[in-house]
Amino acid sequence: MTEKTPTPPPVQKEENLGTIINDFFSNVGLWFKDFVDIKAGVDKEGTIIDIKKNMRMRGHSAWLLMCSIMIASLGLDLNSPAVIIGAMLISPLMSPILGIGLAIGVNDRKMLSVSLQHFAVSIVIALITSFLYFKFTPFGNATPEIMGRTEPTTLDVLVAFFGGLAGIISGSRKDKSNAIPGVAIATALMPPLCVTGFGLANNNLSIMAGSFYLFFLNTVFVALATYLIVRMLRFPAKEFASEIERRRTQFFIASFSILMIIPSALILSREIQDLNYRRQVNEYVDNYFSGETQCLDYEIEKLDSTRLLVLKLIGPSIDEDSIDFLEQRLQERVSLPTKLSLVQDTDIDLEELAKIRSEVTNVKQLTDQLESNYKNQAANKAHLDEVVIKQDSMRRDSVRFQTIAKEAKIFLADLQSMQYAKMQSTDFESFDMNMPTLLVRWKAKKTNSSKETDEQKLYEFVKQKAKLDTLQIISY
Repeated sequence: MTEKTPTPPPVQKEENLGTIINDFFSNVGLWFKDFVDIKAGVDKEGTIIDIKKNMRMRGHSAWLLMCSIMIASLGLDLNSPAVIIGAMLISPLMSPILGIGLAIGVNDRKMLSVSLQHFAVSIVIALITSFLYFKFTPFGNATPEIMGRTEPTTLDVLVAFFGGLAGIISGSRKDKSNAIPGVAIATALMPPLCVTGFGLANNNLSIMAGSFYLFFLNTVFVALATYLIVRMLRFPAKEFASEIERRRTQFFIASFSILMIIPSALILSREIQDLNYRRQVNEYVDNYFSGETQCLDYEIEKLDSTRLLVLKLIGPSIDEDSIDFLEQRLQERVSLPTKLSLVQDTDIDLEELAKIRSEVTNVKQLTDQLESNYKNQAANKAHLDEVVIKQDSMRRDSVRFQTIAKEAKIFLADLQSMQYAKMQSTDFESFDMNMPTLLVRWKAKKTNSSKETDEQKLYEFVKQKAKLDTLQIISY
């Protein structure tokens, strides 16, 4: 009798660790590519048409600009950020700047010429309006809001650049977002022009030059951001009639771009130098005036060829020899020629000052806590109000549907049932979160041609009664 050889168990294939790791990184790469993709949903032709249509400063756009400039001038005069923000929301000043960036990006010399012309018109309108206001108003004082826009800073440059990126990315979508008003506020193109008008009206060359530099810098970097995104998205470039025309246009655009960038680069370099200088001054003050003699505050005054550092001190008085030593240390630590001036007050008790500072800190913490509690209560109330509004809306929709259904049954006797809801829908390019949808059941004896006729009647009837822009009907 022969013995059967036992059948070995099936061998289970183990996944290769390298394959698993490769699949993981491949999936991560695909996710990241989709995450950073800004080309999806781009409407190149529509974006070009919109910018071309809005970049001309005439008619209602010119009137809007004049009104916004007047509102911004009032806001600057009143020292009211809220009024200034309102003026920036209605200003059409961004459109010609987007036109400049787009024209450079697609090599369109004619569009660039038109954009520059209307941009110049915008500047003239703004300067005349603000000049007349500040010249003839009985107010016109140099408020903090005005003085805060007399010198460009590196942070202003960054705000303008990223604001310009947000503006063109948002404006190039098929589904427009609500980012444009935020961009108009963030880039703050208009207030510096109003301050330039203030400088003209008061014959103050320093304010006029500084504020116009700030406006110019913001304009350059908004246009630069627009150009970069247009090139990145590969907007269709203009075709030239001849090679000579192509070279001439590219030379013109390149020359203009260089003329725009060079002054802004010089300003940016100066601002970086100033930031570095202030950091050096802070380190100097912290090192030499944090002991018995302390610095309450300091100011930096710009002289003809040097700067003057004025320190406001409390504590024991510093003698002349020590002042000479401190001035030498200052020259070693800062990158620009600087003189030292000390304003000393020996009557203040440092212990009393420390006690006052502690009390101020405690009061600030209490104020912050109260403000946080108030904001939480306001947020809870706003959420409750939103829930109540939604409930009221659903109740009104329910009553309206019942009325429509009863009336529809009168002239469409074959209706067996109706259901109404707002559904989510997508064509894989855009999403609609509230698509009005009607589910309809007809009596079984009804023919297909009769159904189509009655569905069209029902479609028109429900749209009119419910005041809907769109509606889809599903029969079952």
